[in-house]
Amino acid sequence: MKKIIVILFSLLLVAGCANRNSYSSLSDGKDVIFSGPKVSYAKEDLYKSLKVSSADAIVNDILKNIALKYVDDMSEIEKEADDVIAEYTEMGYEAYIIAYYGTIDAFRDYYVSNLLLNELAKEYVSEKYDELIAEDKPVKMQIASFNTVEEAEKCIEDYNNGSTFDMAALNNNSNESPQSSIYTDDDSSLVYEVKEYLNSNDALGLSPVIIYATTTTDDEGNDVEDATYYVLNVESRDPEEFKDDYISTAAASASSDSVKEYFLNKHQIKFYDQDLYDLVTAQYEGLK
Repeated sequence: MKKIIVILFSLLLVAGCANRNSYSSLSDGKDVIFSGPKVSYAKEDLYKSLKVSSADAIVNDILKNIALKYVDDMSEIEKEADDVIAEYTEMGYEAYIIAYYGTIDAFRDYYVSNLLLNELAKEYVSEKYDELIAEDKPVKMQIASFNTVEEAEKCIEDYNNGSTFDMAALNNNSNESPQSSIYTDDDSSLVYEVKEYLNSNDALGLSPVIIYATTTTDDEGNDVEDATYYVLNVESRDPEEFKDDYISTAAASASSDSVKEYFLNKHQIKFYDQDLYDLVTAQYEGLK
């Protein structure tokens, strides 16, 4: 049934100039397929329902096929899907997968489609690379936070005496194990004071102690100040030095709608059916 629907709607989604005032119809659309007291259901009613319920699925199928243009080797994607299914089956989740997706094969198709759309997101970041790094201002760094200024200062001291940053942080009760990661200017995990430090200079290496202070009210109505003390180890500010990592990170956080809209426009997908056009452009307002 899915293949029939795909073929049906592929006739309505083609490259070229679109006549946006046309509505596709069935030659036998008035034929009644169900009737009951004071109600009847014709083929054209089913057809309109299919358009409404299937538009997004069809767009995703189109995008999946676009994504295949940018994937040199499908074997890794297929292996990942098979490995996930094997793992879930071993954990006893097979019945849940079938209950939710209908069949294991349907789940596999869904998983592969998501991996392909992720590849499309990577291509999106690659093609808009210069624009995105200007917005994101990415840096590669490690970050540690402490509950006392003494712990933060001792972390800096230990690092300057030859310890690695992650060990210096952990040995001084860091709230996390510092990982070398890509951070961007709009990263919600970074407090304002950390972003302000990163934007106010081009320094590499260890930062001074950065204080993030908050004020709360206790049960007696008194203001209580609480603070977290951050130390950064800025490893690189040059995106070219960590381009692949940045692309993967940015792709994971890229707006799905922005990615889809970009490639629908790039590949000049047009809608000759007004209902479908209205449905899709309601979601992708920048569609040309």
